[in-house]
Amino acid sequence: MKGENTMNPQQTQILRDIVQRMMARYMTIRPLGIDLGNSGKLIAALNCRVLNYGAARTLYRKRRPICRSLDAVKALKDSKKHCQQCLDRTHCTGQVRLDLVFEDCPYRLLLAYTSAKNFLLYTGKLAKQKLEIQTIDTKIIVVNRGSWGELRFFRADR
Repeated sequence: MKGENTMNPQQTQILRDIVQRMMARYMTIRPLGIDLGNSGKLIAALNCRVLNYGAARTLYRKRRPICRSLDAVKALKDSKKHCQQCLDRTHCTGQVRLDLVFEDCPYRLLLAYTSAKNFLLYTGKLAKQKLEIQTIDTKIIVVNRGSWGELRFFRADR
């Protein structure tokens, strides 16, 4: 399309590496929308570019994260601590990690359970269409489930 900015695979990889190295802001999902952490406003739906995704794990105690791995292999705060050998591994929450860009700012989003399943179904649909998620915009919509927000993923309008 005329005027559309697209990145080639090499540019996407460079941008992905930069985001991985810098301090990404975490998005928090609430029943009424996405909290970007920089204002009191919740966003019910947003268009973003997913740069990368992968497995992650978080160990919670009293609803607070006490250990996290962004690759489901090594702990963030102690790179010698391996998830596979950790005695607390059975208590960890399996997650999908998304590194994305929204309004020119990098964010990280950790998905668990239903939102993770919805994301993986979305990536499966894209694969069937021979589309790479890094090359298209994705619309994320929050569905209010009472005490939690479920995310749904769609290809953003072109």
